[in-house]
Amino acid sequence: MGRQADGEIVRLDAKVLGPYLVTGPEHIQHILRANQNNYARGGMFYAPLDKLFGDGILGQDEEAWMHSRRIIQPMFTARHIKQIQSQIAGFVNEGLDPLEEAARTGEPVDALDLMASIVTKAIVGVIFGQRISREQVDDLAVATNAIIPSMIPRVVTPFLPRWVPRPKDKQFNDAIKTFDRHMYAVAEATPQEGDDDLLTLLLGAPDPHGLPASPKWLRDNFSGVYGAASETTVSAMVWAMPILFRHPEVYAKLCAEVDEVIGSDPVTPEHLPKLTYAKQVIDELLRYMPVGWLFSRVAVDDDVIDGVRIPKGADILISPYLTHRSAKFWDRPDEFDPERFAPGAPVPHRYAYFPFGGGGHICIGNHLFAVEALLLLAGLISRFRITSVTPENPTPVVGATLRPMERVMMTVRPAR
Repeated sequence: MGRQADGEIVRLDAKVLGPYLVTGPEHIQHILRANQNNYARGGMFYAPLDKLFGDGILGQDEEAWMHSRRIIQPMFTARHIKQIQSQIAGFVNEGLDPLEEAARTGEPVDALDLMASIVTKAIVGVIFGQRISREQVDDLAVATNAIIPSMIPRVVTPFLPRWVPRPKDKQFNDAIKTFDRHMYAVAEATPQEGDDDLLTLLLGAPDPHGLPASPKWLRDNFSGVYGAASETTVSAMVWAMPILFRHPEVYAKLCAEVDEVIGSDPVTPEHLPKLTYAKQVIDELLRYMPVGWLFSRVAVDDDVIDGVRIPKGADILISPYLTHRSAKFWDRPDEFDPERFAPGAPVPHRYAYFPFGGGGHICIGNHLFAVEALLLLAGLISRFRITSVTPENPTPVVGATLRPMERVMMTVRPAR
């Protein structure tokens, strides 16, 4: 449908629903930036997630989202992320240690399990101040993995009342109960003087109604931050393994840069500015396989975009995946080529490349992802070499994020 639209605004004939699909950069810029006040978060993509995120930072209520974002934003600014880079690097290096045994024996490793373990440990450490135990982390990882595929029946049937059964409902509801159990437990913790984590930040702020922070509001924000901060990096790094293995020339150049910059040392924040090609690889990864592949908006009032009338209440679908893969806006869009982002390369339209959205609703975790993903990719390559990945070309499955259908297994050997 995206190819047939060819950058034009089209209305999808979904019988019960008729959302507008918008893939052109200028049109996307109008919605996300120029006239963003007329396009509220919500609609067919957000509604199924309401039970998980409620009134928190990932909820669909505009006022509640704005209130939560205003409070949480300081924890995710570029300045704050720079202050905790060393902590993140420490968690990444520690998380890679268990891979030593697999590298020695040649035992295949589940890429999703590995990345989830490393990323979750870092998120729990720097954002939740170690208030979530190892056992809770394991439970939440299982719940997150269950929610992603169980979202699909809800996304494609948003017109049905919530009480109407869908496939995988039990899987979805059990995952929600897991988040409830553990996130309410975090909300009940007592901050200590000198603590610098999400609980401390939120407990000192009122809820959207000006009242003291309620356990439910804390739980909603904890769930949103945990989900967003972990899922994007985990999924992106899982996709990176088969993509790099399918492109040996890219992988060889990446390994050469990492060897020159890091050598046999543990990866540190001081290495980041010198990892030019590694950053290009991550930028291209987010173009080629953006984890946040689709989101929706709802028109607050009537509008006209490039001659197309958008009525009040219309659902708008925006897909970074479709725009990033459009031959109208990208040369060789289906080829993985990090040179697109090399210094001096032509800069694409701001909204031809928008893996984190844009405008006032740009993803709050973009700076965290940039540091975490670069440390993880460079840290992995500085210590290990990928010798095989199966499957080499996984099947993308749509859900809340874009994940491989198959288990991605890889074998590694020591880099030296």
